[in-house]
Amino acid sequence: MTRHHDEADTGRHARPRIVHIAFNQARKLPPLLAELRSLREDFELVLLLPDYEQDPDWLRAQLPDVSIELLRLRSREWSAAQTPVWKLLRFKEFTLRAFAAARRARGDVYVGHDMPGMLPLLPWVEARPSKVVFHAHELWTEAAEANAPLRSLWRLAERHIVRRVARVIVPESNRARIMHEEYGAASLPAVAMNIPADPAPFRRSDYLREKLGLADDAVIVLYQGLLADTRCLEEAVCAFAGLPPRFQLVMVGQGDESYTGRLREAARAVPGRVSFLAWMPPERLRDLTASADVGLLLYRNLGRNNYYAAPNKLFEYLFAGLPVVSSAFPGLEAIVAGDGYGACADPADATAIAHAIREAAALPAGGDIARRSRERWRWEDQAGVLRRVYHDILRHRAGEGAA
Repeated sequence: MTRHHDEADTGRHARPRIVHIAFNQARKLPPLLAELRSLREDFELVLLLPDYEQDPDWLRAQLPDVSIELLRLRSREWSAAQTPVWKLLRFKEFTLRAFAAARRARGDVYVGHDMPGMLPLLPWVEARPSKVVFHAHELWTEAAEANAPLRSLWRLAERHIVRRVARVIVPESNRARIMHEEYGAASLPAVAMNIPADPAPFRRSDYLREKLGLADDAVIVLYQGLLADTRCLEEAVCAFAGLPPRFQLVMVGQGDESYTGRLREAARAVPGRVSFLAWMPPERLRDLTASADVGLLLYRNLGRNNYYAAPNKLFEYLFAGLPVVSSAFPGLEAIVAGDGYGACADPADATAIAHAIREAAALPAGGDIARRSRERWRWEDQAGVLRRVYHDILRHRAGEGAA
């Protein structure tokens, strides 16, 4: 799906044009979608994505005023294997195709989302860095090794990019400090938190009790998202051996078949206590989330990308009125335990997880948590941060041109 504006061929824009590049399935990057929806009245927006695992009709409906180009990746058609060689081949092909598309788009500002989205912008990073923004949703080279084969090369590129671009945007204040003090960003990165942009009005739901046939006194502990070892889900399953039978664990999401097989095997130790539901898009997930009693948010300590996690899932739980059980890591602990929204635990200790679940379940799920969190964290404030970043860059560049 490609939608062009006539001005793209001439360089004349009625409004400043911002070109966004991401190597992601759009449905799985809610902050990007929220940004594009919020800023479409201020700017003319172009979005470049790989074509695989996208839903063009859904994208068109979600972003009707955004010019979207889905870039065909033949290397993905040849193989879906996630080996380092195939990943590097896909990164290379995407870089070349996205560079050509970005050049045609003639943006006033270019935004790369995470390191794969920045690679097509390297020519601008070198020649016109004042036009480039690095939106770092992750500490890319401090995430799982599988994300970044040849990590040392990615790390060199990441530091170089951070030092040269006009601005860096991150979702969490500790990450901003790391980017500034250690990576060498010229100024402290802007922080735009991963807050849901359009939370539905709060209401409790009976979705899970009705779907799974659970008793009225069941305590439903919900995990929604990626099913992976980095989320300490086997430890969470083991924790239920130390909880009363009325505690039920529900996992909603998808993951590697070998790992989900391990989870199902672990669940046999607590028969009838663990349910698995298929991944569903965020707009369909709301009633399900609001029908649970506790939200589970555990990350394994595999590096600072996890240690300073900034998940939108935290706010999805809170806005649905759920107390949260999270890893006892600084950013999460300050909100969850420090502000009375739940309990924290060592994510590798099943006994500690069970204790935290009991503690969180003792908190009243519902309106008070939803009200307090919605009053405290608003997407409009984060959109204001993004808007100021782009307007500051455009004013600075206009000043350079006048000089």
